[in-house]
Amino acid sequence: MTTARLIPVVALLLTSACTATGSTGSVQVFIEAEDTIPEGLDPGDGEENVVDGWTVRYSKFLVTVGDFKASRSSASSEVLADPGQTVVDLLQLPPGGFVLTEFDDVAAERWDRVGYSLPNADDSAEAADGTDAADRDFMVQAGLSLHVEGEISKPDGQSCLLGDPAACSKAPVVRFSWSLAAGTSFADCAGPDGIAGFAVPSGGTAQIKPTIHGDHWFFTNITQGAEITERRAQWIADADADLDGETTLDELRAAPAAKLFPAELGYNLSGALIPVVTAYDYLEAQVRTLGDFQGEGECPTRELL
Repeated sequence: MTTARLIPVVALLLTSACTATGSTGSVQVFIEAEDTIPEGLDPGDGEENVVDGWTVRYSKFLVTVGDFKASRSSASSEVLADPGQTVVDLLQLPPGGFVLTEFDDVAAERWDRVGYSLPNADDSAEAADGTDAADRDFMVQAGLSLHVEGEISKPDGQSCLLGDPAACSKAPVVRFSWSLAAGTSFADCAGPDGIAGFAVPSGGTAQIKPTIHGDHWFFTNITQGAEITERRAQWIADADADLDGETTLDELRAAPAAKLFPAELGYNLSGALIPVVTAYDYLEAQVRTLGDFQGEGECPTRELL
């Protein structure tokens, strides 16, 4: 265990002396990847499918995760906190996820205030198990919260310049490689059942899973609760202005959001943390929603870092 990982245990012992004689348990905090990251997304009309016919696959998915904290409304002076940062390759996670941090001698109560961050990496960031040191260095040197590489594919795929049906060219495969410094904190996390936080069993271990999602930039809205949305990928092909088979961040910055995300296709971009003027803004706004909890649970309170 590194020095950084000793911090939360010491902090807990200093703030929870009043519970020393009561029931206690342990907490393990895992980082988990939603299935859409290792498995990608497939075309179809199901809830998790891409409705406009594209297949999505990722070849690299790096995130910076850190600043886990939890407290209780009934005893707000007691805090579990680990301020450390870790760069995680979500395509190289061990089975069951990566253990971000652990806490011992935790009051066997419900900890109903839970949060964590996807910060912009700094020099303090460590590399998670399974994550290459070179990937950690890349994220730190560029100060990134996320780097993702992959492609969308469709046998009869087309790139229609800014969504113009009169300006289409064949595009069966479109690649992307996107790096963003979109540091965001997530708070008020609740499980899929809507119950806030987590409960620590007496004498047992609570396993907490901040979950990173890999499909939000295909959503037709900015989620702030249940993911009631369609998934569309055509916008990535339509933003490839030079038709070289790769949509770059510069091309996204040059593409007006109104052209690629029209209301007639069901897009509603209200509720974003940032103004959405370009396709790049849309991507960044969705990146700032990737942090969820216990699989499909939500962390609805989000703030820019």
